[in-house]
Amino acid sequence: MIRLVKLLVWIVIILVWIFWYKYYSFINSATCYDWIWWVWYVTIKKGDTFKNAILYRYDSELFTKIYLKLNPPDFELQAGTYDIECWDIWSYIEQLKKPINESDEQVTFLEWWNIYDIDKTLAEKWLIESGAFTSYVTTVASFAGLKADYWFISDAETLEWFLYPDTYAINPNSFSIEDLVRKMLARFQNKVIDSGIISDMGSIEILDIITMASIVQKEANKADNPEEIAIIAGILKKRVDENWQIGADATICYAHGLATQDCGPSEVFKYLYDDNKYNTRVIEGMPMGPIANPEAEVIDATINSKSSPYYFYLHDNSWQIHYGETNADHERNKNQYLR
Repeated sequence: MIRLVKLLVWIVIILVWIFWYKYYSFINSATCYDWIWWVWYVTIKKGDTFKNAILYRYDSELFTKIYLKLNPPDFELQAGTYDIECWDIWSYIEQLKKPINESDEQVTFLEWWNIYDIDKTLAEKWLIESGAFTSYVTTVASFAGLKADYWFISDAETLEWFLYPDTYAINPNSFSIEDLVRKMLARFQNKVIDSGIISDMGSIEILDIITMASIVQKEANKADNPEEIAIIAGILKKRVDENWQIGADATICYAHGLATQDCGPSEVFKYLYDDNKYNTRVIEGMPMGPIANPEAEVIDATINSKSSPYYFYLHDNSWQIHYGETNADHERNKNQYLR
């Protein structure tokens, strides 16, 4: 009889432990899968409860009821669309406090863009006077007040590489440059710092990594897979390490304050041998700073670059990449795939 009681006690303990473990996993699980970069837009319908809202993203009705019983929200749920960063259940509910206003517009800033592209886009939408965004993010006195909230810009003289490329909700009626910059810095912290992509690095090392990543971002193509991006990063790093010129056309226009959208073949040819601290066709080593705002995937590929025997690469007209070990190989690839 005593043995039976002990057995039952152990069974109860094991079942309670399993239940607690599953509940703990439930409340700490992410609300989406590719959490490094994705944002969910959740639509709450009129009459929806917090239980409905949670079940849109989680699949356990039992654990949902238990969580809400133990942690009742202290606000009313409103119908509307919500911009949800991937996070645990507590943060998910916190982000249900304020829906995106109906007048909000979803504005996308692309991965290979620089601050001049962002400025041009905002000006074209009549949100700013042309040049206002560029002036703000390159004037330390303008963004000095943000340094207390974002430690990683404490020594920054420009915010060029901290403005994470993504889609943002912008309300034209209440738009301010500072609000947008705060959103972009917060997303950089989420995607790059908090995700662990960059950790245990000094400010100079981080600057070098992001500078190289910004070049890789513009030199790689969307059709390239992560391994190919890592190989491109490895080739460019090798050129620097062996005292070659990086020789990336993507760096040519930056010193002239041109948006990527305005840096076409004629501009590249015009400034091809212009002597400035960004043009890697002229200078040896790294440019003086980043030339764009790279995405997390490219930063990760740059940090974890892949070594190869190659020193050259090019993309053909179908955006397929071709490598060369020597300049002769590179010339053959140009003759075969680009002419």
